[in-house]
Amino acid sequence: MKVVILGSGSYSGTPKPLCTCENCSRTRINPALRRTRFSLYFEGALIDPSPDLHYHLERLNKSVERVLITHGHFDHVSGLPELQVFKRVEFYSHKETLETAKSLARLAFGRESPENYEWSYHELEFWEEKRIGNMKVVHFPVVHTVKAGGFLIEVEGRKIAVTGDTGPEILMDERTLKLMEGADLLIAEMTHREAISGSHLGVREAIELARKVGADYTVFAHISHSNYPHEVLEKKVREAGISGEVARDFTWVEV
Repeated sequence: MKVVILGSGSYSGTPKPLCTCENCSRTRINPALRRTRFSLYFEGALIDPSPDLHYHLERLNKSVERVLITHGHFDHVSGLPELQVFKRVEFYSHKETLETAKSLARLAFGRESPENYEWSYHELEFWEEKRIGNMKVVHFPVVHTVKAGGFLIEVEGRKIAVTGDTGPEILMDERTLKLMEGADLLIAEMTHREAISGSHLGVREAIELARKVGADYTVFAHISHSNYPHEVLEKKVREAGISGEVARDFTWVEV
């Protein structure tokens, strides 16, 4: 099974308009360093329809049947109207984020789905295991600046853990760590150089999370333009002995 990190960046993307930091300046010279806003795809399922979703979909060129959303921040949900190319889509998240998703659809289409489309919205309770098509999904809460969660997904005999946006408090959350423990693939945020309490992981905390979860393979994503350059992050992950990589846009991982 292939998992595609469509976008590897955080809320501003890289390069950020008008920014002259090292990463933004280098990316303007070398577009291969570009980071679009975070989104993830596997087996007909999309996690977090980012503002760059049109760019992602035209290159991915695969159908989307189900959309799981970690939280309602614009960089994780505002690409939702781009899904109008698919007539039937099921959306899943906790209540607050679903309301944001519905509001975006009403703004774009005047209703909760394009006319004559079959879009449906399904509320997930934190910690409740839910069968979604061929997947078993647990939506677990994380500490962030709004109500937010990650996902533990079992599909085709594989376990995929996605942290979503989370503060370093996750490192002390034994229930969440136990849920993710031993996953085949961990996709962990690594937003900043230094952690921000109640908001995002730093490099050290993201690596520590990978150690605690002990996944077969870890991909670090949601990288801010203000973080270290890509090759420095890769070196830090390698020196920490983590089996994994720092995502670029359209990183494909075989699980």
